[in-house]
Amino acid sequence: MRKKPLITSFQLVMMALGSALVFPYMFMPILNGPPANQDVWFVLILTLPYIIVINAPILFIMRRFRGRSAAETFEMIMGKPIGKTFAFFNVLFFIFCSTACMDITGLFIKIYFMSETPFWAIIVFLIVPLAYLSFKGAGAIGRSAPFLIMFLIFTIFFFFIFGIGKMDPKDLQPVLAESTFFDLNLGAFLTAARYSEILILFVFSFYLSKQANIIKAFGVALSVFAVCFMLILLPTIMVLGDEYARHSFSAYYSFAGQVEAFGFITRVQALFVLALFPVAILKVTMYNYMASHVLAGVLGAKSHRAFVIPFAAVSFAVCMIPVMQKTHTFLFLTSDRFFPFVILPVIFVIPVIMLIVYFFRRKKISAALMSKVPEGEDEAK
Repeated sequence: MRKKPLITSFQLVMMALGSALVFPYMFMPILNGPPANQDVWFVLILTLPYIIVINAPILFIMRRFRGRSAAETFEMIMGKPIGKTFAFFNVLFFIFCSTACMDITGLFIKIYFMSETPFWAIIVFLIVPLAYLSFKGAGAIGRSAPFLIMFLIFTIFFFFIFGIGKMDPKDLQPVLAESTFFDLNLGAFLTAARYSEILILFVFSFYLSKQANIIKAFGVALSVFAVCFMLILLPTIMVLGDEYARHSFSAYYSFAGQVEAFGFITRVQALFVLALFPVAILKVTMYNYMASHVLAGVLGAKSHRAFVIPFAAVSFAVCMIPVMQKTHTFLFLTSDRFFPFVILPVIFVIPVIMLIVYFFRRKKISAALMSKVPEGEDEAK
């Protein structure tokens, strides 16, 4: 059965954008990456071409295999045994991302808002909506994204506009005087290596209509991400100073605490909470769904739903390990010592291998693409 186009390009853009903004909004790892000074805004600019280069192989594959599921794409390029292995590796990565993001969000909530609440209760609070939304499928996730992400973007502009009076441009000086070419590019590379949202486009583009332009969706999501990230980064530095911001658990939350609206509205950090947590839940939900969806494709299951609860249970169990509840774990997971080196093999190394194999087997694959009807799914209604 042919699938129905259950997700619009706008919904897909919002999904990728929201996932990408969660970490800058929550703890901004770019501040502590090279060159670790006031020039990190320039690092963000350099990050964009790195993201495009790193994502280029998988973008080519996505465009060439439109209408095919992730599992089907792996098998068509690599053959069934190796293709299933590559797909399963992606399943493990998605489970890892869902678990790590859940743990980071839970620790953030406990540190800043619910220090007396048991950690298990916080994780359950995250898992319940995750399981429900993931079980409902891609269509429900896509319909939820625009409202949640638009509100997050609204808060970014709100904090920026009402924080202008507290900003000091001198905190951005001296410009590029204390940074080396190597450090700027290293910081840009590490930041780009964190951008795993290309996989959201890869998996969920299965539900787009053939007329949708996946390259345009990627470009729009990346452009809006860059603008929003800059509106988060610049006021944080210009209000807190780069030194204080680097040593803060959540620099943007600290900045939001300095903002006052209309001269009498204080504690606008409540907007921060209302915007962040639903989008963080959406992020972990998307990774749970992607793991379930791809594994269903690998095993030939009719639906992803059988895997949603087991994967959520795995995430819960890992988060309950005592070491996962420590502050130093939060600092390690949010640093550039970890995520870039886990994400890069999945978003770049594997696609490059697939691209090389594709060019060697392109005649056979092209014939298969012409003759084989794309698989359909009923689970995402």
